[in-house]
Amino acid sequence: MKIVKETVVSVLLLILASSYVPGMVQASTLTTETKVYVHPEETRVKVGEVFDIYINVNNASRLQGFDFMLMYDTNVLDCLALEEGAFFPSFGETFVAKEEINDEFNCESGRVWLAIVILGKDYADGSGTLAVIQFNATAVGESVLDLYSEYPYKPDEVKLATCTPQAIPNIAIDGRVIVNCCSSNPVSVPDPPHDPPDDTVDPSTPDINGDGLVNIKDLMMIAHAYGTSTGDDRYHARADLNEDGSIDIHDIYIWLKRLCENA
Repeated sequence: MKIVKETVVSVLLLILASSYVPGMVQASTLTTETKVYVHPEETRVKVGEVFDIYINVNNASRLQGFDFMLMYDTNVLDCLALEEGAFFPSFGETFVAKEEINDEFNCESGRVWLAIVILGKDYADGSGTLAVIQFNATAVGESVLDLYSEYPYKPDEVKLATCTPQAIPNIAIDGRVIVNCCSSNPVSVPDPPHDPPDDTVDPSTPDINGDGLVNIKDLMMIAHAYGTSTGDDRYHARADLNEDGSIDIHDIYIWLKRLCENA
C-alpha cells in the first residue's frame, strides 16, 4: 500500500510540474526578451521643429555589436544627424563600422544605417541608448520610423552580435512622428539625468554632476549634451571636458581616460 501511495504522489507531482513548467518558461522568456525600440514611441512636433529620437535596447546580455536600419518618410521628415548613444561607450572602446544617412533611399523614403562594435573582449549588459537621431519636421503629415535589419531582411528584428556565432534574438519596435502646424509634444526628448551642479564643481573633472562619484551618471550627462556647442539649448559647459566649445567623441574619450586614471 505504501508503494502504491508513493507512486500516486510521484505521478501527481509529475502532472503538476508538466502543467506549470510551460507557464514558467513563458514568463521567463517574456521577462528576459531583448528589445530594440524607438523612443519615444510617438512624437508630436510642429513644422520646422528640430527634434531627437532615441534607439534604445532593453535587457541585453553580453552584447558586443549592433546593426540596424531606420526608414522614414522624406515627405514629412529630413534627417539631420546620426550619433552613437551612451550605452556602448560606457562598457568599452567602440568602432563605428557603418554610419549612413540617405535622404534619397527611394522616391519617398530615407534611411539611417548604423553599425557599431565594442573593441576587444568587453561587452554590454543591461539597457541603454544605442543611437541618437536628429530630424527636422518639414511638412504636415505622419511618418513611421521603421526599425529593421537587412542582409537578410528582417522587418521586426535588428542584428545584435556576441562573440559567439549565435546572434541575440530580439524584437524591433517601430516609432511614429506626427507633424502638424500648430502644436508639439514637449516631452519628445528625455529629461537630463541630473539638475546642473553648482558652480563649485570643476568642469575639467570627470565628476560632472558633482555628487562626489565618477560613474555612468556623469557619462549620461555628456550623452545628453552630445553634439551640441556653445549657445545650443542642451549644451552643458561641465560636460565639455576639453573646453573647446563643443561636446563630442573627444569629451567621452577624456571621461573614460580619467575614469581609468582615478580607478
